[in-house]
Parts: sequence; C-alpha cells; structure tokens
Amino acid sequence: MTDPQPSPPPSPSPNRNPWVTALLILIGLILLFPGLCSVILTGIMIGAGGPRGDDLDFLPMLIGFFLLGVGGVALIVFAIRRKR
Repeated sequence: MTDPQPSPPPSPSPNRNPWVTALLILIGLILLFPGLCSVILTGIMIGAGGPRGDDLDFLPMLIGFFLLGVGGVALIVFAIRRKR
C-alpha cells in the first residue's frame, strides 16, 4: 500500500490594488444617485395620485435610472468581495 500524496499548498492570491478597489466603490456610489432619484420621483408620482397619461413618458427614464442604481450596488459588492 502506498501513502496518498499530500496535496500541493494553495497558491498565494495575487495582491489587490487598494486604489482600484477605492475607485470601484467611488464609481458605485456615484451610480447610486440616479437610482435614488428614480425612487424619489416614483414616490412623488405615486403620492400625487398615480401616474397620469403624460407621466408615463418618464417611465422608461425612471427604469433606466433605477437600473443604474442597481448597477452601482453591484459594483460596490464586486469591489468589496474582490478585496478579500
């Protein structure tokens, strides 16, 4: 019977540049502002009695801004998990 070969040691993870992480977090924070504005404007529209016929023109813009905010959150999460 032979002894099992020991597994090789894990390779060291490459060093992460803290400036890149900070830049990704900063860009993510900037992308949060359009998403926050879309949530506020949607709340104002709903509070004013719901969307009227002419307010539906803003719907694609609000959805786009909301998606930018979601992208900002995703970028911040990526930057934080990338650091570890």
